[in-house]
Amino acid sequence: MAKQTVLGVCGLCGVRKTKGAMLNHLKRCLPSSAKGGSMLPLALLRVEGAYAPDFWLDVAAPSNSHLADLDDLLRKVWLECCGHMSEFYVGRYNAIGMEAKISHVFGSASTRIGYIYDWGSSTELTIRSAGFTEGTTKTTKRPIVAARNEPPLLPCDICSLPASSLCSDCQDTGESFFCPSHESGHSCGEERLLPVVNSPRMGVCGYTG
Repeated sequence: MAKQTVLGVCGLCGVRKTKGAMLNHLKRCLPSSAKGGSMLPLALLRVEGAYAPDFWLDVAAPSNSHLADLDDLLRKVWLECCGHMSEFYVGRYNAIGMEAKISHVFGSASTRIGYIYDWGSSTELTIRSAGFTEGTTKTTKRPIVAARNEPPLLPCDICSLPASSLCSDCQDTGESFFCPSHESGHSCGEERLLPVVNSPRMGVCGYTG
């Protein structure tokens, strides 16, 4: 079966682009969408699931924002379920302080760091610099999601209709995704089902999106 093309949507203009083409689009779209507002230097960051790269975000972060601001955004958009700890790191889990400025951490286009949310039932992300551009955000210090992957089309493992839930206990069995018609009959019980959501934390801990 051919691999599904991963498309995303620009949060500024609504255009759909492939994952590979979106960053170049944003470098044009962010400056043009400012509409006379104050222009800020922005770092463009590609964030994706370390083990689920079809989930991705393109983040525009003011250069004077901090990793703590990025952490807050990632929690709100993708991760927060039970107030777990999180950390940015380089190499083999060498921590980077949350107070570090975006401009210092992502000083070159080749910079790549890791991120982990929840040291128990972990969700890991990779974050790489895609260079700098100009534009505006709602505040001068808060990163924004400039683009995001479209929700993946995941079929029910029984009938192949679109799945709405998955069993947190059966994810390695080949029968874990269920449409509304089949989720009620699952042997683990409905209390073990979590919603299908557009996040690499789907099916983990108590995450419901």
